[in-house]
Amino acid sequence: MSFGRLLLRLIVVPFAIVLAVYAATLVALAADWGRSGTMAISNLRMSDGEFLIIVVILIQAFVVSIATFSMLLPGLIGVLISETFSIRSWIFHALNGGLSMWVGRATTVGHVGQPFEFYDAYGQPLVVLAAGLAAGLVYWAVAGRNAGVMKSPGASAVVRQ
Repeated sequence: MSFGRLLLRLIVVPFAIVLAVYAATLVALAADWGRSGTMAISNLRMSDGEFLIIVVILIQAFVVSIATFSMLLPGLIGVLISETFSIRSWIFHALNGGLSMWVGRATTVGHVGQPFEFYDAYGQPLVVLAAGLAAGLVYWAVAGRNAGVMKSPGASAVVRQ
């Protein structure tokens, strides 16, 4: 086990998690853009300026990213498993993202059958699944392809003749 590789993983994994949350947030915002995005902007007058429109969009994105992060927390178990056992499959990470969003949404809702109150787009199961899959794929692209502190047993040094 290389100490340098461990330090690199301690930097890359949190960075990948942040990017995965942003990816899932973008998917949720894009899925709900027709309802909440245009309604938030349509309430503003053009005289208010573009700056105010940008501020409204950024505040909405921040609120949605908080909800996304809380729903992706169960995925940390899958991240720990992949880092421990050097699981580098994109399918594992995509399913980890989708499953963690699904479990996170199920645990965030107060009672069974009660609508999701934090953000409307997450009330739709397909949006939750799409956001989780996007988060898992982004995590895999940034950190999951090289998961684990140790090199995999199949990887060997190139022999030069």
